[in-house]
Amino acid sequence: MLDRRYVWGFLLICLVVGLAGCNSPGLVSIEITPSTTVFTKEGQTGQLTAIGTFAEGDHPQTKQDITNLVTWKSALSGVATVSSTGAVTAHGLETTDVTANMTGFTGLVTAHATVSACQEVDQSNPTGCASTQ
Repeated sequence: MLDRRYVWGFLLICLVVGLAGCNSPGLVSIEITPSTTVFTKEGQTGQLTAIGTFAEGDHPQTKQDITNLVTWKSALSGVATVSSTGAVTAHGLETTDVTANMTGFTGLVTAHATVSACQEVDQSNPTGCASTQ
């Protein structure tokens, strides 16, 4: 017959291993879509979406919409503002950087997008605006 100490030890180990299990996947990256938004006049609005990539150990990566979970910020609020739900509005005929931030697996994870408002659009320019603005 087994000693009670061994039985209790075995049960305690099983309980700890069972509770530990797999950790929840952590955020490892964010992608903003579209990565470049071009408005042709002030006051126009558009929608940005934040897609998070989550991973944990050997488990397959998963992606999910985290648009309403990230913190949105425009570098130049006089050029464009962005709401907590990713709605972006042009206020000036310039270009600004918009970021989406969220705490992830290794700390703060940040993604960047470019928002421009210009009078003349040039698709060959990375900002989308013709240089004559």
